[in-house]
Amino acid sequence: MSITVKAISSVSRRFWLSAFFVLIAGISSAETPAALHALALHGEPKYPADFKHLDYVNPDAPKGGNLSMGVVGSFDSLNPFIIRGLPAAGASMIYETLLEKSLDEPLTSYGHLAESIVLPEDRAWVQFNLRKEAKWHDGKPLTAEDVIWTFKTLMKDGMPFYRSYYSQVEKAEALDANTVKFTFKKAGNRELPLIVGDMPVLPKHYWTARGRDFSKTTLTPPIGSGPYKIKSVEAGRRLVLERDKNWWAKELPINRGRYKFDTLTFDYY
Repeated sequence: MSITVKAISSVSRRFWLSAFFVLIAGISSAETPAALHALALHGEPKYPADFKHLDYVNPDAPKGGNLSMGVVGSFDSLNPFIIRGLPAAGASMIYETLLEKSLDEPLTSYGHLAESIVLPEDRAWVQFNLRKEAKWHDGKPLTAEDVIWTFKTLMKDGMPFYRSYYSQVEKAEALDANTVKFTFKKAGNRELPLIVGDMPVLPKHYWTARGRDFSKTTLTPPIGSGPYKIKSVEAGRRLVLERDKNWWAKELPINRGRYKFDTLTFDYY
């Protein structure tokens, strides 16, 4: 009889231990949503996680040449994010965003600076896991600290548009060097994660060095992390961008077949 009791007791312990671990696993799974490669406002993204390039580009398009564009007016600043001054056309092309929109589907964005996105079912917050290979034009790594600094700076010194655009963000925090989390004031806003993902990311180390004031206009070419760098500036007359041949993101599927001109020239008339 004692052997039978021990056997039953042993089976019982195994049963309850198994049930406990299943319960814990279920709770853990519910609390940690799966990482996504893209966000769609409605339905599902067109392109799967392993897509090679966008359908509307030619991945084998030749590189080189110059694209000249005419602009009417003038400019006196290379900072397109503040209310002061007249920013030069093309000045924002040196920067990148967390997510990148596709042009052949409605309101869908794919990971760019962000390798993946974590989003709970109620959309009360969004987490971006940054690509560790992302870097600025000067070779320094692009980190979560840059993202948080950008958000706070745009809210403080950027155009009033930004304070309105990001007004429903309760908190922005860096969870580690490559992870940022935005917590929202209210859950359920389907567009807000996409809005935050559309934020251009600026280099904290550049703007906080040598007493640079982000709130003032400047004609000194800043650095970015995007496909083009500023090559030359003639105030009010011309801005020339040159393709960064060492651009860290040129082989990402979202970029393959794009940004092929060696230089972009904006001539003012």
